[in-house]
Amino acid sequence: MYHLKNFLGDKFERVRSIIDNEYSQMNEYVNLIGSANYAFPSVLEAMNTPFNLNPSEGSRGNRYFPLCDGIDSLEAMAEEMLLKLFHCNGYSSNIEAYSGTQANQIVYQAVLKPNDAVVIMAPNAGGHVSHYHYLNTFCNIYTYSVNEMDEIDYEAIEILCKKNHPRLLIAGASSYPRNIDYIKLSEICQKYNTLLLADISHTAIYIVANRHVSPFGYADFVTFTTHKTTRGIRGGIVMCKEEYISKINRATFPIVQGAPKFNEVLAKTIMLAELDLININEYVDRILKISSSFVNIFKEHDLKLYTNGSDSHLILVDLRESSFTGKEAEELLLKQHILVNRNQLPNDRRSANITSGIRIGILTLATLNMPEKEYNQLASLIASTIRQRRIIDCTLACEIIKPYKIIL
Repeated sequence: MYHLKNFLGDKFERVRSIIDNEYSQMNEYVNLIGSANYAFPSVLEAMNTPFNLNPSEGSRGNRYFPLCDGIDSLEAMAEEMLLKLFHCNGYSSNIEAYSGTQANQIVYQAVLKPNDAVVIMAPNAGGHVSHYHYLNTFCNIYTYSVNEMDEIDYEAIEILCKKNHPRLLIAGASSYPRNIDYIKLSEICQKYNTLLLADISHTAIYIVANRHVSPFGYADFVTFTTHKTTRGIRGGIVMCKEEYISKINRATFPIVQGAPKFNEVLAKTIMLAELDLININEYVDRILKISSSFVNIFKEHDLKLYTNGSDSHLILVDLRESSFTGKEAEELLLKQHILVNRNQLPNDRRSANITSGIRIGILTLATLNMPEKEYNQLASLIASTIRQRRIIDCTLACEIIKPYKIIL
């Protein structure tokens, strides 16, 4: 009844053409955009269920519509799995956020008032735009960056907190590829009566596998998107110390969003169930091995890297000293069927539309369990393209990705 292609029929050929083109692109391009990954098939199937039709509002145990016991059971199940996954006690959760940006906005609405001071990582140093632009409309924003070694400047953070006594300190990044010391940040927050929000959208799976410092036990709030390292649908999750859950629920509905998308709640629950079944340590080892190989090959080609390497799936090529721009590199790689995205870097003299950086993510390669020979070929092709500033091979990436048949 709700199958998309049956619904489209012959009257919607233009829409069908757009959808078919999207299928083709997914199967013909190697997607190395920093936030890209492939969801578990069961997670995608969960989107087309009766939960898609439920319009209820409210939060778990306090719905404004009848027949919501199933939804409440799903959310309770998801919370149980979240606490088990992250090995954390004393936290509650709300899994209804439509996106990671809205997950962050839920926290802002729960604890901030106009003109509160907030300390965040500068967007061009790796911080996410959702940590800046929305807050900048009603709060006083103070940004921190990296030091001369391209490491988060914890001393500068403490100076900012000592001077401004912020209500909230936000940690986590979208293009900073290194481990973040939440323990040190928590110590700073305790000195100045500041709440700590850890956005682990790009690092959740490394925290689960104990490869990165865990924010649990230290951060008051933890948010993350579900479509990156955890292989879910596009959505967000908020976790918080138990004392804040009523404020988080109130901020979710009715302030930030209305009725939850219950099919997405189901999909997130299925994602957590899938993560409970896979060997997460093996998956993380594969991610970090591929990332390390990319870093080594890039260095062999004399490419400069932001932070000189990576502790995650993210690798940032630094073109600040080059006349070659991030946008030019992105366009050349696109013509060779490789998707990456341009990205600003600290003290970037180029605009956000041009940039001096390229952000590369290798999650998709780990998810596909791509052989070493093939992902090394891709790394060499990317490095050669950037070094020589020209198209090297228009067929290699397409031939590598073709056998995987990502979307049938």
